[in-house]
Amino acid sequence: MEFCLVYISSSDMLSAPELDELLNKSQQKNRKLGITGVLLYCNGSIIQVLEGEESTVSNLYSVISSDPRHSQVIRLYSGKIGERSFPDWQMGYKTLTQNEMTSLSDQLPFIRNPYVSPPEGGVIMSLLKTFYVNNHRN
Repeated sequence: MEFCLVYISSSDMLSAPELDELLNKSQQKNRKLGITGVLLYCNGSIIQVLEGEESTVSNLYSVISSDPRHSQVIRLYSGKIGERSFPDWQMGYKTLTQNEMTSLSDQLPFIRNPYVSPPEGGVIMSLLKTFYVNNHRN
């Protein structure tokens, strides 16, 4: 059975090159660890979903929690899941291609319309939607 952990944190505003470097390293590391998920970054606020083997996800969360680039790290959810919500995402905040944006919008329809109900996925999708609605600036 898979494990999922969702957290929020704050960080200093990162420049596009800083964010790209951080995310490229994270994607490489997550690929090696077998971790998938999604990261939304809005104006210095972060929400991240981590999915994978429980001990691997927990160890990564410990590293993230002690990273000085993150402050106010708060675990919102953790628990066993029947299947991954983001099996094809090796972590990703990046400049998305149109196909990637379409794929993400299909998984997170509230990106197109913040008033739609989140898809199946219960608490995980509800947390992502709440974060997006409260932090996204048109």
